[in-house]
Amino acid sequence: MSSKKAEILVVDDSSTIRATIAKFLDGYTTHQAADGEAGWEALENNDAISLVFCDMHMPVMNGMQLLQQIRESDCERIANIPVIMITGHDDTEAAKKATHNIGATDFLSKPFDQVDIISRVNSYTNLNQKITALQQESAFDDKTGLYNDRILLDFGNKTMSFARRHNMAVSILYVEVADADQLRETYSNKAMETIISTVAGLLENTIRSEELVSHVGGARFAIVLTNTKAFKAHIVATRLKQAAEELVFEISNVKIRIQLAVGLCSTEDSHSEKLGFEDYCRYASQALETSLETPNKRITRFDETYEKKLGDEKDSYTFSTPAATETIEEDEEAADDFADFFSCILSGDYEKIPVEFLPPLIAQMEDFLDFANTAVAGEKKKAGE
Repeated sequence: MSSKKAEILVVDDSSTIRATIAKFLDGYTTHQAADGEAGWEALENNDAISLVFCDMHMPVMNGMQLLQQIRESDCERIANIPVIMITGHDDTEAAKKATHNIGATDFLSKPFDQVDIISRVNSYTNLNQKITALQQESAFDDKTGLYNDRILLDFGNKTMSFARRHNMAVSILYVEVADADQLRETYSNKAMETIISTVAGLLENTIRSEELVSHVGGARFAIVLTNTKAFKAHIVATRLKQAAEELVFEISNVKIRIQLAVGLCSTEDSHSEKLGFEDYCRYASQALETSLETPNKRITRFDETYEKKLGDEKDSYTFSTPAATETIEEDEEAADDFADFFSCILSGDYEKIPVEFLPPLIAQMEDFLDFANTAVAGEKKKAGE
C-alpha cells in the first residue's frame, strides 16, 4: 500500500528557486511563498504541510525571523515542523550557527541539484511521519482507547491558559465506577474490563467535541469541560451518572447495574492565578473520594471552603456549595432556567422540571432552607426573649 505523499512549503523571494524546487519535487504537493509573512500564513492555513524549505534572505520577513516565529509557535504542529534553510555563498558560518541555534533542521547550499532536494525530503518527511505516528500511538490508553494522562495534562494546561486570557471558567470532573474492586472480585477481571470500556465509550460519546475525557487508571476517568461553570458542570455530571446507571450488564447470566461516583471542581470557585491544572485535578479527585464514601454516590463539588458537613441521617459527607445567587449573577442562561423552575415549584408543576436539573436545584434549595430555618429560629428566639 503506497503512503500519501508529503506536502512541502517553499519560501523564497526568487521565483526561479521556487520553480526549480517544485520541478525537482514532481509527484509531491508543493506550496510556494515569496516572503516570510506569506510562508507563515501558509503554515497557519494548511495543517498538511510537513516540511519547509526557507531562504535566509527575503523581504518583509526574512528566513531567520520566520524560523524563530515557527519555533516559538503555540501550535505544536508548526513548532515541530522540519525547516531546511537555503543558504548562499555570502552567508557566513556565524550566520549559519545562529540559525542553527534558533532551530534550523538542516541547511541546503546554492547551487543545489535534484539529489540534494530529494534526499532531504525523504529523510525528514519519513522521520516526521514516524514521530507523528509514535506520538499518536503514545497518546491513547490501550484498554479504553481514550486519551492518557500525558494528553490530559497537555490539554488541561492549554485550556486553562486560554480560559484565563478570555475570562472563562473550566470545570473538571473525576468519575469512577463505584465498588470496582468488589465487582472485579465477584465477576472477574474480564467482566470489569468490559464495564470500564463500555463506560469509557459512553463518556466519550456524551461530551462535546471541544472537551476531553481521559482514562486515568483503573475504573477512574477525568473530563475537562471547557467554558463551563460549576452549575452547568453539575448538570453534565448528572446526565453522565444517569446514563451510566441505566446500563445493564449481563455477566455469567446475572444482570448487574453500576453506580458512578463523581467529583467536581471548577476554576469558578477560585480566583488564584497560582493554581495550575494539576491542582484542580487533585481537588476534583478529593471530591470524588468523598463521593465514593456516600451511600448513594452523590455528585460532590469541591470549592475553596472544603468543609465536611456532618450530622445528616446517613453521616455522609459533602463539600459546601456557593449560594445560588453567585451562579445566577454570573450566568444569564442559568438564571433564566432557575426562574422558570422556581415558577414551576410555586405552581406545583414539578413534572415540568427536567430530571437532570433536579440535583443542582436540590443543592441550592438545601442552602436556602438552612438559611431560612436559621433565620426563623433566630426570630422565634428574639420573640421568646
